[in-house]
Amino acid sequence: MNRIYERSFDLNEWFIILSLFGLLFLIWVTPKMFSFLEGFSYFVYGISTGMFYDHTISIPPWDYYDVNDSSAYQGIDFISYIMYGPYSYFFIYIYRKLGIKGIMNLAYILIWTTFSLLMEWLTVKIGIFHFDKGYKMYWSIPIYMAVQSVQLIFHHKVRGSKR
Repeated sequence: MNRIYERSFDLNEWFIILSLFGLLFLIWVTPKMFSFLEGFSYFVYGISTGMFYDHTISIPPWDYYDVNDSSAYQGIDFISYIMYGPYSYFFIYIYRKLGIKGIMNLAYILIWTTFSLLMEWLTVKIGIFHFDKGYKMYWSIPIYMAVQSVQLIFHHKVRGSKR
């Protein structure tokens, strides 16, 4: 059964579009720290992990939540997955800018996990995610920590291969 949450173009769609364009603008105006291919790989990492987890736990057999206005896949859903790209890019950008090393890696991941949970809470409030099928937000904590840890490992592998 296809569940409809709303039929109008409103706050959730505007949030996705404005966030995406605002973050893309920030990528464009910030000083370049990566080659195009390296920066693009961090961007695509965010999109692919976002799609992977949403399409793993928000579809049958688990089907814990819905995304956007309908339980059916819509075009705005794809745009919302692209929105993960800039966050992933800035996760590594800020990491490199701050020169984080050692135990501070854990602190950095915890800070970004907290930020991710706050963003998730906001997106639930404005209707991007609908957790009415049993999903609990705290289940996202290990997912965020794993995705961010793997991205840092990926970043260090990419940087190590450049030497």
